Amino acid sequence: MNLWFLLSLVLPTTARLFYLRTSSPLIQAHDNLYVYAYHVAAGRNDAALTPDIGDARPAFMNGSRIQFTLNSPFLWNLHPTAVNYAAWKPVMINIGQGDDGFFINSSGLQWSWAKGFGGWLVCDWYHNKPQLFYLDGFREHFLPSTCGPVDLKVQYLDGHSEL
Repeated sequence: MNLWFLLSLVLPTTARLFYLRTSSPLIQAHDNLYVYAYHVAAGRNDAALTPDIGDARPAFMNGSRIQFTLNSPFLWNLHPTAVNYAAWKPVMINIGQGDDGFFINSSGLQWSWAKGFGGWLVCDWYHNKPQLFYLDGFREHFLPSTCGPVDLKVQYLDGHSEL
């Protein structure tokens, strides 16, 4: 069955597809990278980053959740993981209910996490690829030199690059 047909059955009629793209003033190598799903287990992917938009998959807002259109009949959700006592935590793209609280403003994608969202972070990490993390807003951050804060900009497929 055609993936776009299946998506038309579950997408809200007002959903706009977009790519998530990094904007980094501090680390040039982390600028203009697109979020994609790096497979790590059945139904689980780390949110990794690539300069090739062809490797990325579009996402859309479903209420206050971010869902991705991977080549699958399932909906894949942006999932910031919980890691006790960590100053920064991995972001995944997984099958499941997903996390609420995402919104888009002039800075890009934000998350209203009650425990203190401190922004997005990209690190050259253990997949030998840039990987997406989020900062715990209530912890002091001593970041490795291969990590830097980024904004996640929304690049719509309908030709509008950002808000």
